[in-house]
Amino acid sequence: MKNLRVCFTYLFPAIILLLLTPSSVAQLSTSENRILFQVQKLLEYPQALQGWTRWTNVCFLPPSSSLKIVCANGHVTELTIIGNKTSPSSHTPQAGAWTSLQTLSGKFSIDSFFTVMTKLSNLKVLSLVSLGLWGPLPSKINRFWSLQVLNISSNFIYGEIPPSISSMTNLRSLVLVNNLFNGSVPDLQRLTSLEELNLGGNKLGPEFPSVGNNLVTIILRNNSLRSRIPPEIEHFDKLQVFDVSSNDVFGNIPSFLMSMPSLHSLNLAANHLSGNLSVNMACSSSLTFVDISHNLLVGKLPACLGSMSSKATVLYSGNCLSTKRLNNQHPSSFCKREGALAVKPPAKKQQNESNSGAKLGLVIGIIGGAVVIAGLLVFLIVFIFRKTNGERTHHKMDKSVANKYSASASPGPNGTSKATVIFFSITVN
Repeated sequence: MKNLRVCFTYLFPAIILLLLTPSSVAQLSTSENRILFQVQKLLEYPQALQGWTRWTNVCFLPPSSSLKIVCANGHVTELTIIGNKTSPSSHTPQAGAWTSLQTLSGKFSIDSFFTVMTKLSNLKVLSLVSLGLWGPLPSKINRFWSLQVLNISSNFIYGEIPPSISSMTNLRSLVLVNNLFNGSVPDLQRLTSLEELNLGGNKLGPEFPSVGNNLVTIILRNNSLRSRIPPEIEHFDKLQVFDVSSNDVFGNIPSFLMSMPSLHSLNLAANHLSGNLSVNMACSSSLTFVDISHNLLVGKLPACLGSMSSKATVLYSGNCLSTKRLNNQHPSSFCKREGALAVKPPAKKQQNESNSGAKLGLVIGIIGGAVVIAGLLVFLIVFIFRKTNGERTHHKMDKSVANKYSASASPGPNGTSKATVIFFSITVN
């Protein structure tokens, strides 16, 4: 009886612990466990994934700042891996331009990597940050049909964002910050659940992306946008963060922007925004940060921005504002001059047009030269032909001279015919 009580004393807590163990740490299926070991190999054994053995149960690994794996019903539902490789997003992808300390080796295939990753079909959260991933993002990314959060920031992924990403209708957060993406952003209006869009630190543009109005956060800073702020933003009632700083955004600041009811952070710095701000402009009570610095704004600072200094941060240096107490402003002539330049086509486009014109001129010149040379040759041949016929008409050529300018055929040693061609030169004075 005593032994029974002892056994029950130890067994009861074990049963309680088993009952309280959440399903999120359930045993992972053999196939998905194998996939994670493939991921470890394809990522070339990053520090966050080191120390794994065949007996490691990845679902029971304690979460850390660099690794988090959540399992449910034998499947991985969340995978976060953070490496230590930085991404120089301003670099252009060229062979040999990235050192092994920044990217994965030349053997890495981003297509093969995502072919393996998409087999984790129950993933809801995927974060692959600072791992040195490089190459164009494959269109098969949309095979993550249940994905809600996609974060592939601070890598070396280049090329265009694949249009297939617009079919990932469960996405709530899309973060591709600090990569090397370029070109236009695909139409994201179908992503009606999307609340966070962060594409900062790339080379995307020139048009403002087409997005749904349920967004809470829009971050497009440090890209190649060259457009106006779209008027549709007025209907984004949930928008809290709007950041398009460090682009080539031009035109006036829409009067509705600072009065949007949910907006609390607005960053328009380092663009080509111009014109006057309405003195009677209304500012939302939720605003806590406004940065309109380093643009081409003129006139007076709106009263609502001036009165916000006690409860909010307002930055406006580097403009041409005329309010007397404002410092670090350019003269109004500066903004007028720079504003005129801002609406001109990009220098790159002009250069491309100039280069195209030069190439077309070169081709036309070559064709024209060839025509002239061909004409001279035809004229020379006709001239020689006529001169030769004239001499034959007025002068008898003796047999020996005629033989010099004729081609004779005589039997060869084996009874075959042998042709002898006489070359002659004509000197034209």
